[in-house]
Amino acid sequence: MGSVKAWKLSDSAAPKYPGDFEIAKKAVLQVTDIKNNNNKYYAIELHTATAKGKTLYRVFTHYGRTDDLETNPDAGQKECRFFDDAGSAQAEYDSIYRQKTSKAKGYKELSLASSKIGSQKARGHSSGEVDAKTLQKMKGEDKVEKPKPKKSELVPAIQDLVKYIYAEATNALTTTVAAKITANGIETPLGVLTVGQIEKGEEVLGDIHQLFTSGKGNKTKFEDLSGDFYTAIPHRIGRTREAISSAVIDTLAEISQKQDTLQLMKDMLAVNSSSGGGGSVLFDDQVDAQYQALGTSLAFVERGSPEWKEWAANVEKSQIKRKDVKVVNVFRVKRSGEWDGFDLKVGNEKMFYHGSRIQNWVGLMTRGILLPKIVVSMGVNRTDAGWLGNGIYFGDAACTAAFYTTPGKKKTRFMAIARVGMGKAKEFTKITYGLNEPPKGYDSCHGLRSTKASPSQFEDNEYVIYRQNQQRMEYLVEFKTNG
Repeated sequence: MGSVKAWKLSDSAAPKYPGDFEIAKKAVLQVTDIKNNNNKYYAIELHTATAKGKTLYRVFTHYGRTDDLETNPDAGQKECRFFDDAGSAQAEYDSIYRQKTSKAKGYKELSLASSKIGSQKARGHSSGEVDAKTLQKMKGEDKVEKPKPKKSELVPAIQDLVKYIYAEATNALTTTVAAKITANGIETPLGVLTVGQIEKGEEVLGDIHQLFTSGKGNKTKFEDLSGDFYTAIPHRIGRTREAISSAVIDTLAEISQKQDTLQLMKDMLAVNSSSGGGGSVLFDDQVDAQYQALGTSLAFVERGSPEWKEWAANVEKSQIKRKDVKVVNVFRVKRSGEWDGFDLKVGNEKMFYHGSRIQNWVGLMTRGILLPKIVVSMGVNRTDAGWLGNGIYFGDAACTAAFYTTPGKKKTRFMAIARVGMGKAKEFTKITYGLNEPPKGYDSCHGLRSTKASPSQFEDNEYVIYRQNQQRMEYLVEFKTNG
């Protein structure tokens, strides 16, 4: 690298290069080094152009601190190296790439659906290996003239619900990750993330968990892997030494929180790509398109109707420990695949509650309540403690479900009411970690709530199933608490 002069792009003394060039090769690199407080990017491109019948070559680089790009998209240093032959240009490109991605430097190549750095010609185009899911989405983004949105056909209460859960999911994502929602998707300072890039983040998180459970982790190893995670998934982690230090991922709670963030990102990408027609339901704010992208039928239950009174009473009367859950709205929910796939043969059907954080409901409406597949493979404790293993958890008391919820901007929260086929339930009074299925001869598990007459390790009744088709959401309850 040192033998070839690097000219600043703005240097008037630099050799002239045609503006009509082609990009033969390119890469976007990123590194977050917690120990040394580095959070840097490096874009490299190999250009070819023709002038007076001669082919000219150029290696273009753009580098700087990633967090500077949030306030100034044109931040960083842009340099050019000029060559008369393809071999020398390719060798220089390869040399820079090897040096930056070496163990000493630690840069990793990113997969972006649309790059925001590099030359002007490179911006707006993909970089790195783009996965099939992202390619399919990009294919659907062919520019077509979309008709102006019609007046919404949804009832006002459904419009408000849809706008609310999308806004909360978007806010949770953009305040955690160094990203914003644009017409193209989830856009970081370096470009639009692909599904494959998020999956790289999941792989690193798995490595962090393995290090944690091995008992062989130390500060340096956790710092290194945390840097790898933030290299794959840019976050807002601050520039001070204290902020960088606090960003180290070295506890089960932090691993679980990062997994939740990645799941939210995947949910948002999935719902965005399902809109079709080249639109972006995350950005266009067309409520009917957002509703359609959920793939779930929602119906408003009129307040004061017999159906509303029935479920409002069931929710509020079910409370044991506390009595502060007050129902605001009730919605009927029908996810067609979930209803069609519900296993009617299990029997012993119960209506149970399932609470979740406000930002999760776009994903829950889109994909349903999933078994924790990734959490299972990593062995991470869920937020509901996973006291009966890796299943889907429900409660018979609304106050139990409310514990796992968070309020949104309106100060309201959400819980689902699901029909659950319990079949033959194995009762437990002791916490039993690691279950991936009920004991032989049983269809589900029931952690018995502790009472004076029958002591137990469970503070609340916990009902657990290990097959997704043993449940289906039937209602969504919006509520308030005093907490």
